[in-house]
Amino acid sequence: MSKYERPEYTVVLSEEPFELREYRDFYIVEYDNAGDPDVDSGFGTLFRYISNDNQSNRKISMTVPVIQELSDERMKMAFVVPKEEWDDIPQPNSPSLAVKKFDSGLFAVIQYGGYSNDRKERDMLEKLAQWLQQKKYQPSSNYMLASFNAPFVPPMFRHNEIMVRVGTDQQDSD
Repeated sequence: MSKYERPEYTVVLSEEPFELREYRDFYIVEYDNAGDPDVDSGFGTLFRYISNDNQSNRKISMTVPVIQELSDERMKMAFVVPKEEWDDIPQPNSPSLAVKKFDSGLFAVIQYGGYSNDRKERDMLEKLAQWLQQKKYQPSSNYMLASFNAPFVPPMFRHNEIMVRVGTDQQDSD
């Protein structure tokens, strides 16, 4: 299996299956469509964008993960833009897509394998929320599902993550 580019980060704390990571800035192309709140057309729209359905008519390398912002109102889905494209990111043709900067910051992550589904995602989100509470960190964004594998990858080789931007509950600073 080929290795795809992924956003750069430093692991600050690791307690299997949890990690606290410091991500550096990176860029995403985000699918956000009020008429498609469950992002049913998100992956196809993003795939067409990287296949050359963009204003530069340019093919863009696949990266991981595909990131879904989890929200009860309206979900969003995004591809990570490869670093080689950052100086000249092709603008999307689709009005449902936008190029955005994903700001650096501290993120809490829980990693798990197998196929992801609503029940498993809720379970992992609850476990991550409990871990955050124990560590005295406060979520400061919506939770996100990060998917790393193509649909045909067997369950035992799949890697998924639930992640959230965090701040500290503690008043004192280092």
